[in-house]
Amino acid sequence: MTRRRARGRGAALTAALVAVLALATAGCSITFGDPDDDGASTTTGGGGTSSGTSGTTIEAIQEGEPMRWDVSTPISAESVGLGESMAVVELPGGAAEVELTLPSGVWSTTAEELTVEPRRGYVSTINVFRTLSGGQAVHDQLVADADVLGFPVDQIDRWLDDDLPASLEASRAGGTRARTGINGNDGDVVTSVQISHEPGPGGDEAIRLWYVVRPVTPDGEGE
Repeated sequence: MTRRRARGRGAALTAALVAVLALATAGCSITFGDPDDDGASTTTGGGGTSSGTSGTTIEAIQEGEPMRWDVSTPISAESVGLGESMAVVELPGGAAEVELTLPSGVWSTTAEELTVEPRRGYVSTINVFRTLSGGQAVHDQLVADADVLGFPVDQIDRWLDDDLPASLEASRAGGTRARTGINGNDGDVVTSVQISHEPGPGGDEAIRLWYVVRPVTPDGEGE
């Protein structure tokens, strides 16, 4: 009888210890392996998840990774490796794939030049530059961009039908570089594009597009 009672008390104590351990570890992080070892992994109890960066770091982009940022939410400058001044991103091979997530979808393009500007600890402006040849190619590209960047298509049409032909007239040769700006937006994300090229005949052989995307910021100022 005494042995049965002892075994019963032992089983109850074991169950109690298991319950206490379960409560103690709930919501805590448990690390497997050496924390200083790159191979260490971490799991979070209680169904929690660890927060990551807001997108590809600038260093990773300079090493050849695509730029994937969600501009529909604030992006901490620190999370992407951006300092207190504008970063001129050095692109390997002179180009980088860019994928920006806006409220209505993902805008993808190839950047030949890329700069990023900070403001109050957050990414405030992304400047993407690329060059296309021919007015029709530029028109088609901007119409495709309009779905996500919110450019008015009638302004794009007007540039192709009116502004471009006028800027290519012989009388304009040697003059000031022709520039046309088009503004857009997608929700709280403010966008714009500047189209520029040399004036006069043949000026449309190299047309430069300067896209500006202003991500959402905590103070609501995407401008």
